[in-house]
Amino acid sequence: MDRALSCIIDLVNEAYPNLAILDSLDVWLAGKFQPPVAFIQTQEVTEKGNTLTSYKVISDAGIVLHHPKVKVGGHEVYEPISTESLRQLLRRERYSYRGKTDGLFINIDSTTFRVRTDKKDRTEITFRFEYTVPIPKATVEKINTFEVEEDWS
Repeated sequence: MDRALSCIIDLVNEAYPNLAILDSLDVWLAGKFQPPVAFIQTQEVTEKGNTLTSYKVISDAGIVLHHPKVKVGGHEVYEPISTESLRQLLRRERYSYRGKTDGLFINIDSTTFRVRTDKKDRTEITFRFEYTVPIPKATVEKINTFEVEEDWS
């Protein structure tokens, strides 16, 4: 699992601790899941140099909260999952988050945070985020002994 997806899963787990997480696109597209569930997907948009020792990755995240059905007056209706717990968590963290699994620190662009509630069976949340990745250093063989030749001529 990639680090960005792992971090978004940690974010959703913190906001919705009792909600099952799904990250398999094949399972989601086939509808082989039982609501309530959160489907999570990330997509890398671009990479660019940041400093001499790191580069910046910009990614998009999509979270789909699938609402459970409940019986109300003999009818089954969808009970919406509130997005307020996620919003409060992001506001409290100033739209930054450090994943619990591997410690990846992401900055979420609050201007791209969108919530769509036009479908009765789910809520869709999308946003763009960025994080930095260190450039791995090449291993260089160290010289431990020096041989010095002296010429006394």
